[in-house]
Amino acid sequence: MNHSKTQPGRRAVTKTMLTGLCSTILAMAGADTWAQTTTYPDRPIKWVVPVPAGGGMDAVTRIVSAGMATALNQPVIVDNRTGAAGTIGTGYVAQSAPDGYTVLTIDNSLFTTAHLVFSKLAYAAPKDLKLVATLVRIPLVLAVPGDSPNKNFQDFIQSSKDNPGKVSYGSPGVGSPLHVGMELLQTRTGTKMQHVPYRGMGNILTDLSTGTIGAALVDFGSARSFAASGRIKILAVATEKRLSQLPSVPTLDELEVKNVPISLWFALAVPAGTPEAAVTRLAHAAQLSLESPEAKSKFETIGAQVFLKTGPEVTAFSREQVAFWESIVKPMAIKLD
Repeated sequence: MNHSKTQPGRRAVTKTMLTGLCSTILAMAGADTWAQTTTYPDRPIKWVVPVPAGGGMDAVTRIVSAGMATALNQPVIVDNRTGAAGTIGTGYVAQSAPDGYTVLTIDNSLFTTAHLVFSKLAYAAPKDLKLVATLVRIPLVLAVPGDSPNKNFQDFIQSSKDNPGKVSYGSPGVGSPLHVGMELLQTRTGTKMQHVPYRGMGNILTDLSTGTIGAALVDFGSARSFAASGRIKILAVATEKRLSQLPSVPTLDELEVKNVPISLWFALAVPAGTPEAAVTRLAHAAQLSLESPEAKSKFETIGAQVFLKTGPEVTAFSREQVAFWESIVKPMAIKLD
């Protein structure tokens, strides 16, 4: 009898104990989550650049990483992991642990279309990588040799129409934004030129300045000194507005070449599945670095424009860019093994 009378009380005690235990577990889980959020990063971060040192992507990475190291209070180690037109380094990060300690600089083509062009890739960047933040945009310009008889864009287009397939142009590789941009330009203007792929921008500009090739779509940062010395002529800019450094050079839109919104952009990416707390921390550090006067001054010297997007904005941007570039590249049916 006594045993049965005390049963409700025991149930009440048990319920109270369970409630307390659950509260303790939830509190511990919350504390653990908070600890992960507030202590990341607690060791150095490896920042992979999938192209050789010395180019625009490498320069941008080193400028941004220096500021981010200060913001994160941890070393950020730049690792140039090159090969196969940037796909080796990109694949390395795509297949790395999604813990926020291996990050990547990626550009238009490596993120949006490389998986369409290279048939043997073991990853697809839009699926296996997540953009943390866009960093900079580098304007592209259409250039010809300095001694070219083409004095302006109209002359160049007419000459190309008069000599179909005889005017050659260079690019850093099949499927690159600069290759795709020139192919799009030909479609819009009804011209036909001969593509000559190169390994790097330096070789393109050297051959352009000597007349070995007849034209190229190049990034303004690399072309700047060649144009200043008269070794090349810039006929148009592929930007929405004229560049302040080239006030007399018209945009393609002004020249009635519509819908060629081509630019070279670089972004910070991490493996898909990286904790949102780490993504947010990295994005904030990138913003602090990009907004620093030191970074802005250095970007000016290489012709780069701060182009910051984070959070939902960068997610929307990544989807738009994948759709845009795929719509251009898929019809070209470019395949590389």
